[in-house]
Amino acid sequence: EGRVVIITRYGAGKVDELLSGHIKAVKECGVPVVWQCDAVHGNGVVASNKYKTRKMDDIIKEILEVMAVHKKNGSVLGGIHLEMTGQTSVTECLGGVCGITEEGLTKNYETYCDPRLNYSQAIEAAFKVANEMPSAERAAKRARK
Repeated sequence: EGRVVIITRYGAGKVDELLSGHIKAVKECGVPVVWQCDAVHGNGVVASNKYKTRKMDDIIKEILEVMAVHKKNGSVLGGIHLEMTGQTSVTECLGGVCGITEEGLTKNYETYCDPRLNYSQAIEAAFKVANEMPSAERAAKRARK
C-alpha cells in the first residue's frame, strides 16, 4: 500500500490558521499520507539590496509551528525539506549563528535559483528541530526543571 506525500509550504506565522483544517480534511478522507514541511519556499523575501533570500529564523519558526500543529491534531510530521549546501562560505540566507546580514549576502551569493542554507545554518537548523522532537529523555529533563 502506497502513501501520498503532502508537502506544506505556508510561511512562518500562517501555519496555525491553515494546517489544522488541512489535517482534518485529510483524516476525514481516509487516504494514508505522509506529511512533509517545506519551510524554505514559503519564506522567501527580497532583501533591500534586491537579493532573493530567506531568513533562517522564519524557516525554523515555520518548522516548529508545523510540529506543534501536528502534535495538537494527533498527526505526524514525517519529513522536513531544507535547501542547503555543505559549503561554509555561501551567503544566501540571512541569520543563523554565522550572523549573515543583507550586506553580507554579496560576499558569496552563488545561487542562480533558490537561496540555500550554508553548512553552519543547516547544522543549526537540524539541532534546533531535533531539540523539539519528542524524546523520553528530554521530557524527563523538562519535568525536573
